Amino acid sequence: MKNVRLSPHEKRALAGMERALGRDPAFARRLQEMGAPLALPAGWRSRALVAAVIAFAVVSLALLAVAVAHAHRVLLRVFAATWLLTLAGLIRLTVRWSRGRRSTPPAVR
Repeated sequence: MKNVRLSPHEKRALAGMERALGRDPAFARRLQEMGAPLALPAGWRSRALVAAVIAFAVVSLALLAVAVAHAHRVLLRVFAATWLLTLAGLIRLTVRWSRGRRSTPPAVR
């Protein structure tokens, strides 16, 4: 379902429905009661991922500096774990970026 292409008219209609549902507090309350996760807009998810990658990078580099200065093996292992999380986030960001950069063939009408 990820690769479904919508016409501009369908996109506008879907955006209107999402806006209307977003303004309905009773609907949002029912979704929360059912345990349905309320999705963040795609731009916010990307910004949150970028912020998390930056935070993990800063923490891991600080851990590396402290671990090397004090020759502490546990800190080196914690550094390795945070660095792996940083790399995983970077890979995910790269994949998202490359998907956005792919040229899409023109739609056949």
